[in-house]
Amino acid sequence: MPGYYLHLAACKESSLENRSFVLGVEAPDMLKKHVKFCGGIEAARTKYESLCTSEMPEYGELQPRILQKENAENNDGLHYGFSSNPDIKECWSGLSETQKANPFYKGYVWHLLTDAIIYGRLDIETKLKKVLQENQDSSGIDELYKAERKKLHDDWDKTNALVRKNYPEVTLTEEVKELGVVKFITEGELVYVDWNLLKGTIDYLRKFDPLNGDMDFIIKEVMESI
Repeated sequence: MPGYYLHLAACKESSLENRSFVLGVEAPDMLKKHVKFCGGIEAARTKYESLCTSEMPEYGELQPRILQKENAENNDGLHYGFSSNPDIKECWSGLSETQKANPFYKGYVWHLLTDAIIYGRLDIETKLKKVLQENQDSSGIDELYKAERKKLHDDWDKTNALVRKNYPEVTLTEEVKELGVVKFITEGELVYVDWNLLKGTIDYLRKFDPLNGDMDFIIKEVMESI
């Protein structure tokens, strides 16, 4: 999945000056990791509150989705379904007008839009299914699947290195560094990720201003570009 570095690179540079927006961008991936790595739901609450700005929602407002297992059929979880196909309209329409004006929620929705366009344009799952179909008679199909998923995981680590090289102005936040989940691979060819297509998508997203712009228009434009 697109990682923290890529999500930050896909933001208009001026938007990254707003702390609430940045934490919103990080939130769909980070909130569950808080629970996993910070000692459970109450420890995660403490961690969230230590990061929370005055504009951000209380933890209890987010907790129901944090506890849900992501499910594409009923839009559950922090990604309103799977991150490869988030239900952005469900997320945005479910927010109050006050929430829609909040930088945190604008960042949150921007994260989902970034996931949607990257997964849609790269079409990684189709590539993966093709490899598996071509080897469906293999006795080691389960091991092949694991090996191909490892290649994809390595691709995202290689992408981190390319983002760092091509967007040196983008830096990881301290809370992301603390998680220790962002890795870099500087050697080897990409297998599933088309870097030129991905970089073009990052540059396209950076033209929008989700912090100050009309999000209804932005959602429509981005979704139609997939």
